[in-house]
Amino acid sequence: MSAATPEIVIIGAGLSGLACARRLARAGIPFVIQEASGTVGGRVRTDVVDGFRLDRGFQVFLPAYPMAKKLLDYDGLELKPFFRGADVFHAGAFHRLADPIHHPQMAFAGLADGFVPWRDKWFSLLLRKEVFGMREVPRSIKELTTEHFLREFGFSETIIERFFRPFFGGIFNEKDLRTSSRMFMFLFSMFDRGGSALPAKGMQAIPEQLAAALPAGCIRFNSPVTSVAGGEVTLDSGEVIKARHIVLATCEDMAVRLLPHSGPTKAPSSRPLTCVYYAADEAPGAEGILCLDGDGRGPVNHACVVSNVSRDYAPQGQHLISASVLGAPSSAELESVVREQMCAWFGPAAHHWRHLRTYQIRNAQPESRQLKVGDSVPDPVIAPGLYRCGDYCEDVSINGALLSGDRAARAVIEAMA
Repeated sequence: MSAATPEIVIIGAGLSGLACARRLARAGIPFVIQEASGTVGGRVRTDVVDGFRLDRGFQVFLPAYPMAKKLLDYDGLELKPFFRGADVFHAGAFHRLADPIHHPQMAFAGLADGFVPWRDKWFSLLLRKEVFGMREVPRSIKELTTEHFLREFGFSETIIERFFRPFFGGIFNEKDLRTSSRMFMFLFSMFDRGGSALPAKGMQAIPEQLAAALPAGCIRFNSPVTSVAGGEVTLDSGEVIKARHIVLATCEDMAVRLLPHSGPTKAPSSRPLTCVYYAADEAPGAEGILCLDGDGRGPVNHACVVSNVSRDYAPQGQHLISASVLGAPSSAELESVVREQMCAWFGPAAHHWRHLRTYQIRNAQPESRQLKVGDSVPDPVIAPGLYRCGDYCEDVSINGALLSGDRAARAVIEAMA
C-alpha cells in the first residue's frame, strides 16, 4: 500500500525532530512526522505514577541554552530553579558548596569548613572568567579530556574528586571525565549564566510545548519506520510513504539501523543510566539541591529531593526523591543497596521510603560525540533528499538536539529553493 506523496517526512518526534518541524512550519512548508511511540519527546519523557511525575532518568534543564531561548516559552514551562551549588557527602557528613555570586552569605559561612582548598575557590573564579560570554561549544580551542583540562588549569585532586567528578560525571554520565574539555567549558558556562531548572510539570513539558506549536495532525503516532531507501519510508504496518525529502530525527542507533550502508557497520555505543525513585512522607531537607557522592563509593552518584525543586512532581503531603547510578547494573539487589546508601546520607527514615520505580536507560547519551568535539559539525545532508539530526550530530545536550533539528530544516529549505 502506498500513501500520498508528502513533500517532507520527518522520522521521530524527539526534540530534534520537533525543532526541525518548527522551522519548516514557520516557513509554511508542509510535512509529516512519523513517531514510533504514542507521544513526543524521545529520551525526554515524564511518566505519572501514583500522582508522582517521574522523568525517565534524572534530567535537568539549563535555561541559558541559546537555542532553547529561541524556541521555548520559559514562562509557559514555569521553570523551577535548583539551588545554585551542591551538598557533597564526604567522610560521613554533607558539606555545602554554595555559589558565591548567588549565595554569598552561605558561601562565606562555608569558608571555615576547609572542605575545598582556598586555591581551588580562586581557580573556580578564574574559570568563570575564562568561559564568560561563551554561547556555543568552543571548537577552535585546544581539546583535552575534561580531567586533563581541570588538572592543567590548576585545580587540585581534592576538588576534582570531591566535586567535579561526581557533578560533571552526572552531567556526562561517566565518572572518568573523559568527555571533551570543549563540552565541559560550554556546559560550565551554561550553568554559570543561568543555573539549572526543571519545568514545573516535568521534563516532557518541553517537547509537548514544541509539538503544540505545530499544525494539527502533522504527527502520526504509533507508526514505527522499518526502512528508508530511494525516497521511500516503509512503516512496520507495511505502508510505504514516498517523499522528496526525508529527515532522520532518531537516536544514532536507530539511524544506523535504518541506513546500514551510510555510516558505521556496528551500532554506536551509548552511556547508560539508572534512576531509582522513592516516595516519602517527609523530605530530607527543604531545598532543591543536588547531593553528590564525594567519597566515590557509590553506587549512587547523585540524589535530589525533586519535589523541593517543583512541588508539582509529588502529590500534596508527599515528596519525591531520585537517586542516580551511572551505568546500568543488573543486580537484583540494586534497590536495597541504593536504599542503604540513602540511609547513610539522609538517616534511618530512608528505610521507610516507598520505592516507586527504577529506570534503566541503556542509551541515555550517545558516546562518540562527547569524546571528541571536532572543529566542524557533521553535515546534516547524508545524500540528496536525505538528512539527519539529533544531539549525536551536535553537542550532546538539549541545546544540541534543538540546534541540530533547526540546522537540518535549514538544509531542507535550501535544497527546496
